[in-house]
Amino acid sequence: MAQPKEIQELNDLLKPRWVSGLWNVDHAERPSDPKTKVKPHLWKWHDIYDSLVQAKDKISVARGSVERRVIRLVNPGMAESEMTSHTILLSFQLIQPGEVAPGHRHTMSAFRFILQGHGAYTNVDGQKMVMEDGDLILTPQGCWHEHAHEGDRNMLWIDGLDVPFVQALQQISFDPYKQGRLPVKETVDPASFYGMTRPVGNELPETPKVLHYRWRETYPKLQGLARAANNPYDGVALEYINPQTGGPTFPTMSCRIQMLRPGEKTQSHRHTSTSIYHAFRGSGTTMINDHPFRWQKGDTFVVPLWHWHEHANASASDEALLFSMHDEPILRVFGLYREEAQSS
Repeated sequence: MAQPKEIQELNDLLKPRWVSGLWNVDHAERPSDPKTKVKPHLWKWHDIYDSLVQAKDKISVARGSVERRVIRLVNPGMAESEMTSHTILLSFQLIQPGEVAPGHRHTMSAFRFILQGHGAYTNVDGQKMVMEDGDLILTPQGCWHEHAHEGDRNMLWIDGLDVPFVQALQQISFDPYKQGRLPVKETVDPASFYGMTRPVGNELPETPKVLHYRWRETYPKLQGLARAANNPYDGVALEYINPQTGGPTFPTMSCRIQMLRPGEKTQSHRHTSTSIYHAFRGSGTTMINDHPFRWQKGDTFVVPLWHWHEHANASASDEALLFSMHDEPILRVFGLYREEAQSS
C-alpha cells in the first residue's frame, strides 16, 4: 500500500541520517506464530550416496587440495546460503582407505554419526576414537581434530555443525593444523571420554567430559527403554547428554536416537525448534503439516519449526531407528522454546 506523500517525504528525510520510523514495518513481519524459510524436505539415500561416489575419485583429500570430501544437504528454502536449516548444516562425508583428512579447528561445534565402514578414527585434541557403525563422536568448538582411515573399505558418516547459527553471530573462524599430523596422546584414560544417554525430558547429575558415545552401549539402553516406557510424540527416545553439565549434547545442538517399535505411530505435536532426522534403520512415514514424507534406511528429512509432525513405523514386525539433531538448546537458553500437542 502506497504511503501518504507527507510520510514519504519524512522517510526521505530520515534515510540519509541512518534512522528509520517504526511506521514502515509491515504487519506481516510480526506474525502471531513463528515463521521460517526452512521447508520440509526429504533427501533420498540413493542421491546422497551416488553424490559421494561421484566425488570419490574427483575430490582428493590431501593438504593443498581439499580437506574434506563432504556433500552438504541444501534445503530448498535455503538455496542461497546452501544450508540445511537456519541453525544447522548437515552433511555426509566419505573417506577412503589410507586417507587422512588434515587437522584443523574452528568456532563451530560438530558431531559425527557413523554410518558404515571400519578402520577409521577421529583424533580430537589428541584423543583417538575408533569409529564404529552407530557411534556418535563430538568435536566441541575450538578443538583440534583430524580423521584418518587405516581400514580397507570406505567410511561414511554424518557431519552436523552449527555453522549457520555461528555465522549469524559473525563468529566464524578456522585454523589449519600446521605441524603435520595431529599427535595422539597415550597417557589419558580413554574410558573417561565415553558417553551417556538419558530418556528425553529427564535430568541427570554432572559427570566427566565426553567425546564419544558407542553404539554398542547406546543400543542396549534404547532396547531397555523400549520395554519400560515411551514418549507419545517420539516413541522410544534417548538424548545424548553432555555429562559435564547434565544438559544437551552441545549448547547449540541436541542429538537423539529414537526407536519406533513395530507398527508404532506417534501423536502429532509441534515446537519452535527445528529437527533433522536420519533413518538409521527401518522405514516409515512422517506427516509434516499433513503432507506424508515416506522414508527408508539412509534417507534424511527436516521438520521445520512450528510444523505439526508425527511418525509411523511402516513395518509390523521390525523396529525403525531415527537419529536426529535439534536446535532446541538455543531456544531454551533465550526462553523461546515452546511446544504444543495437536488436539484429537
